Amino acid sequence: MSNAQLILIDKRNQPLKEYLVAVAASDGLQIKGVEVMASPAKGETSLLNAQVIIPPLEDYDFKVPKLVDALLEQLIVEEETLKLAEFIERCSEDDLVRQSLKQSEKRLRKKLEELLKEFCQSEVIDLIRERRNDALYKLKKHSDELKGKKVVCIDIEATNISTDPEADIIQLSACDGHGKPLFNQLINPGYDIPENEKHNITTEMVQNEPSLAQAWDEIHDCLRDADYVLAYSTESDFMYLEKSAEKKMLRFELDYNKWLDVAELSKDLIGALRWHSERMYWFYKTPKLTDAYARILKKPFPGDAHDALADAQATVDLFNEMLQLGKQSQIQEKKKSAAKKEQITNNLFAAAFANAKRK
Repeated sequence: MSNAQLILIDKRNQPLKEYLVAVAASDGLQIKGVEVMASPAKGETSLLNAQVIIPPLEDYDFKVPKLVDALLEQLIVEEETLKLAEFIERCSEDDLVRQSLKQSEKRLRKKLEELLKEFCQSEVIDLIRERRNDALYKLKKHSDELKGKKVVCIDIEATNISTDPEADIIQLSACDGHGKPLFNQLINPGYDIPENEKHNITTEMVQNEPSLAQAWDEIHDCLRDADYVLAYSTESDFMYLEKSAEKKMLRFELDYNKWLDVAELSKDLIGALRWHSERMYWFYKTPKLTDAYARILKKPFPGDAHDALADAQATVDLFNEMLQLGKQSQIQEKKKSAAKKEQITNNLFAAAFANAKRK
């Protein structure tokens, strides 16, 4: 007879904060000090310990039993992921010990359910759901607005980030709303391209390519004549174009009001809600293009994530899939409240959170 059992160890130094709930809602979360321990008997050294990963709550519709199932499929032992059955097998070669551990699974599940209820019963969950519904309604409207319109999706590679005044464009690529390439142009900046992990473009690759001034008219007019321009982070791409035109004294007739930011739309739809502890406010973290693509299209990101044309085509695929999600949703426009409540803060997230608490 064995007294071995599975125990949930919780060594947190403070109660679970609601900002942890928000992180787990989109990303999953490993909490330091929360482990599953296989104990041979009370007071004896553990057979084996595993780190607990809180699964992404949204992926399981905030259902605690489903979350427990998922959690027990990914116990972490020394950076190796094990299912509970594998964890038990690893604990001991003694069949009686293994059987005793299996018999204690029901009690472990109950403890895990108590832990996960702290996440799923938080007011923050209402904020997340409201944000997702708003995103679907916005996408539903875009689906109607873009019918029959000329859509161009652009992506840019440059020597540095868009806020650097010395940054120069070294690749400009675009496709139409169906992913068909419109242009894919390497640009010679006139100097050696510094190494940069953001792209794979070398000085040798652009030696025989035109300068931005030489390629500008065709690219500029294609963007100007589009009904809508898409980009994954329109602010940076538009800034590259605007600053380059100013620096090189090129004509600039692009209207930012016609640009749609796919990064912002994906942030609303799947972005992780974070708590900024220093500034004391909530904010949504924008997912990377590769992550948003894999999550929404449910398949790996295709091609090279540092190639402008590949990124533009992936952005179109992502956008079209999000439009479908909006179109298929049953989301209706929210009715405006007759009595507007007094806003107690100039921080929108704080106000939304206060409102959720009142409800």
